[in-house]
Amino acid sequence: MVESIVASAIDKALEAVLRKVGEGKKLSTEDLVVLMLGLFQEIRKDVTETNKRIDAINDSLSKRIDALYDLVGKIYDLMGKNYEINNRLVEKIDETNKRIDAINGSLSKRIDTLYDLLGKIYEALIKQATTQRQ
Repeated sequence: MVESIVASAIDKALEAVLRKVGEGKKLSTEDLVVLMLGLFQEIRKDVTETNKRIDAINDSLSKRIDALYDLVGKIYDLMGKNYEINNRLVEKIDETNKRIDAINGSLSKRIDTLYDLLGKIYEALIKQATTQRQ
């Protein structure tokens, strides 16, 4: 309330001083003080407006930083889940490879046995064919 009364008084005194300037009259020391007070009043308004803009920018940036922080947190969580999934997949692949190796070994033994059996059958057939010719 006091500030608005002081501002109003400075505005009226400033109008009177500006009329003197417009009329080309010489300004007294008091008139110069009124001009300085008017200048300070304008500077104060500018500083107040600048502070409001800074506060608005600060609020906006804070919200954006918080949003980025949340996003980075979500990405970190997803990367952790992906790491776990990757580890499980590696384990499953290792298990599958072991099973494939075991099956391969078993099948190799069976194929070798069949190959040996076919060799013996072939030899028997050759011996039989040779004995029948004689």
